[in-house]
Amino acid sequence: MKNRFSKPKMQKVFTKKNSQNPPLRSSEKIHSSQDRPVRESSGPLFPKSWRPIVGTHAIREALQVNPKGLVQAWLKQGWESSTELRELEELFRSQKVKIEVKPEPLLHKLSQSHQGAALFSTWQPELNWNSLPQKETSKILVLDGIEDPHNLGAIIRTSWLMSVDAILIPQDRAVGLTATVHKVACGGAEHVPVLEVTNFSNILEDLKKLNFWVLGLSHKGKSPLFKQKLPAKVVWVIGAEDKGLRAATERACDELIGIPQVSAAASYNASVAAAIALSETHRQQQ
Repeated sequence: MKNRFSKPKMQKVFTKKNSQNPPLRSSEKIHSSQDRPVRESSGPLFPKSWRPIVGTHAIREALQVNPKGLVQAWLKQGWESSTELRELEELFRSQKVKIEVKPEPLLHKLSQSHQGAALFSTWQPELNWNSLPQKETSKILVLDGIEDPHNLGAIIRTSWLMSVDAILIPQDRAVGLTATVHKVACGGAEHVPVLEVTNFSNILEDLKKLNFWVLGLSHKGKSPLFKQKLPAKVVWVIGAEDKGLRAATERACDELIGIPQVSAAASYNASVAAAIALSETHRQQQ
């Protein structure tokens, strides 16, 4: 089978001198993705530096991974009647997390599926650029405008299970690390760095210098995923739910890859497409 990733013309992209820690360009900034406070008419519900976590599994994972970063917990009024919430209350106290009892409608402002509790953290995992040149294999995701928190949460959960090194998202016109995203991710946000980026093109060029191949998932892709010998270091780029990849992001890709399907009348859900691509990449890297 022909290896599409050994063509001399494409290989030139990755023969430039590697940078141990590629500098970000002057127009480029990476932001912590929790800088999006939930607001009510009287002001924000919590400081913008706090990351809101709901969902029993997500809360338990946060308590286990980095309890020192936890600043406050909310329990709904009447929490004493729930066995699960009583267990969480004991865990909060054991970790010396400040507990506040809130009316349930306030928790609904965070997420409609809060399960009666919320936890706030000032910590989140970060991408270590210095480690990337030394890695033999690596997977990074670029999400070009995902707006559905359930999609982002599912992608983070899969990324945790597939050892993704980082997820890059746009700073604007995309969902960030909301409480609902944490709920769906089921603890994955405690393990995978999610970084907000102002310019994908610059970041992708920096990653190419570290021998990453940038592959866009697209219905336009003429190269079927399961017929490729994938590179050891890959950036998968996934487009928005309704529009797919933006033109500028598409141009930054080394190649567009398609996932086989029996009908062209529809397309894969973004989180499903990410899971398929990551699973095949992980399989080949084993």
